[in-house]
Amino acid sequence: MPFVVFVRSKFLFLFVLVMLITGVSHAQSSIPFELTPQGHIVVKAKINGIEGNFIFDTGAGLTLITKTFSDKIGKLHKQDGSYTAFRATGEKLTADLYDAQTVTLGTFVEHNPVLTIFDANLGPIDGLISLMSFKEQPLTIDYINKKIIFETDKSLFGIRKSGHQIPLQLEESRDKALTIFTYFTVNNKLTLQFCIDCGAGANVYRINSRYIPALGIDTANASKITIPSEFDPKVKTIIYNANIKSITAKASPDIQCQDVKASFINGLIYDGIVSLNWIGKRVTFDLKKHEMIVNNY
Repeated sequence: MPFVVFVRSKFLFLFVLVMLITGVSHAQSSIPFELTPQGHIVVKAKINGIEGNFIFDTGAGLTLITKTFSDKIGKLHKQDGSYTAFRATGEKLTADLYDAQTVTLGTFVEHNPVLTIFDANLGPIDGLISLMSFKEQPLTIDYINKKIIFETDKSLFGIRKSGHQIPLQLEESRDKALTIFTYFTVNNKLTLQFCIDCGAGANVYRINSRYIPALGIDTANASKITIPSEFDPKVKTIIYNANIKSITAKASPDIQCQDVKASFINGLIYDGIVSLNWIGKRVTFDLKKHEMIVNNY
């Protein structure tokens, strides 16, 4: 009998231990963020254990660190190959790729991430954190409480019940870069696929200039600017600024902005790009299910 009691006690102890470990590993957690005056989301993150200030950027495609920050980390293993991509304006860029050990945000850790190094002075910003780290980890950007929440299956269930579910289209390039899109209707005329880019700042609406005639934009009376590239000043982009009546999420008419100033950009490789802040107060991304869930409570 004592042996049976011992076995039962041991089994109960192991069961409780497993439940505790499981609860910890699947617990919902969060990190705070700061909003810059331009509307950029700035988080504390660690690369290989070294902490820095990073812009959380759903439009970045690839995680990037500055040369100054890479010097703090120490030598990173440089891959033999590189990655060639195009900026949204069509400008071609080729980036060297580096293997890091970890990217850490609060309790979230990605092992063996791939990133690039950008030799530029970004002031207090040490780089950009892209969505590549979160292909398997659902997260919420909470603009009300200024935090990023790493969701669990349980928390996602409640979020889906109360929120607007928007399908996402993912553009994943060679397992190196990731960009997200969904469909919006502009001026109740055109249904276009826009990149969702919280790294663009706040209240940003960029539309390919090819849609100017269909939307009835009067370029003669629109303001026009020419902007040189920060990568190559010889490359210049022409932008027309004009008002549009509305942008509405195709999957949910409740998600809409009205009477906003949009930038019509020559050579844009997408139908358009929009910022995240106007879409909802709390926006959840579940990339495994190709889904964005918007809550405004």
